[in-house]
This record gives sequence, C-alpha cells and structure tokens, in this order.
Amino acid sequence: MLSTDERSFTFRVYLPEASRVELVGSFTAWRTRAIRMEREDTGWWSVTVEVPVGDHDFSYLVDDSVWMADYAASGVKRNPFGGWVSQIHVPAVVEVRRAERVREAAVAAVATVVQSGTRGRVAAAA
Repeated sequence: MLSTDERSFTFRVYLPEASRVELVGSFTAWRTRAIRMEREDTGWWSVTVEVPVGDHDFSYLVDDSVWMADYAASGVKRNPFGGWVSQIHVPAVVEVRRAERVREAAVAAVATVVQSGTRGRVAAAA
C-alpha cells in the first residue's frame, strides 16, 4: 500500500513475521541503493521517500530473499525473471507545482526585503 504527497511516497506493507524489509526499485537502482523500511509495533513496515518524475517499478525485498509486489500500487507487471513488480507513475505536473511554490516563496521574500528597505529609507529621510 502506498500513499503520496506530491513526490513523497509512503510505502507500507504488513509483514509481522519479517526480520527485515527493504524498498527496491528502478528509483533505487534496485539492490544498489535499497531503502530499509522501519518496523512498527503493529507489524506494518513503512518508509517515506521522494520518487523522481516518471514511470517506476518497485518491490519489497523481505529478509534478503523474498521479492514481494505491492498489489495496492497503481499497477503490477511481470518482470524479466518471471516475478511480479509494482508500478507507480509520478507526473511532471508535480514539478510544475513545486516550481510555482518556490517562485511564490521567492517573490514573498523579495517583497519583504523591499518593504524593509523602503521603511529604512523613509526613516532615514525623516
């Protein structure tokens, strides 16, 4: 199961008997940069990560030996090895929204500086 907040995705899987769970996928170079998930007392494992724009495949690697797809993801497909992987899509629209927020913050910061500078000049002239 996964949820999203723009490009940050929270990946969750219920595996109460597992000793270790890692998130692996095209955005982690699979096992090269696997992301270790945190175990909750309830038996759920979770991690929140930023995922780049585009289409990605991922799986959970359980106890370094079992590859498990997440059927609650936006899709699943067969991988070249005959197993199943999950799919997610991160739209480019997210990048536009993020750029708009950065621009709005920059405009607000400049406006604050300009207002501060104007007050200083008015006070000096008075």
